[in-house]
Amino acid sequence: MSRITDITVVEQSAYYTLAIRKTINFMTEFQDFSAQGYAKIMDYITSENTFVAGAPIVCFHNMDLEKLDIEVGFPIATRMDGVEDIQCIEIPAQKIVTAIDQGAYELQDPTLEELFSWVNSSSYEMIGKIYYQYLNTPDRPASEYLTKMMLPIH
Repeated sequence: MSRITDITVVEQSAYYTLAIRKTINFMTEFQDFSAQGYAKIMDYITSENTFVAGAPIVCFHNMDLEKLDIEVGFPIATRMDGVEDIQCIEIPAQKIVTAIDQGAYELQDPTLEELFSWVNSSSYEMIGKIYYQYLNTPDRPASEYLTKMMLPIH
């Protein structure tokens, strides 16, 4: 499938994430890194007797798939101490351009390209990172996956 919402600009409130950051080869390491990272963060959150504040998030710091600088994590309601390779990160309030994609993760490029095109044809500029938020779990058919894509802009 593809983009199922309009492309919109929103003011996103500041929030915290607990995240693990690593440089990986996307094609060979992403699935294991993300699964292990999310599980480790969730174990830590549970051990601290607290909860996540939303669906899992990925932050892509670059676009080099062979040396991808990436963070996986969960939003949390309040600042927490990190532990080991888990860091607490404050995401500042910011404008983002966003849309939701439906379908298999490997078929999301057209929606991301639409977001890039929208930014390029607007008066805004992208300010770096790309965020994906996985709105449902992968224990359903790939055609039902929902991913919120977010590009910070100014």
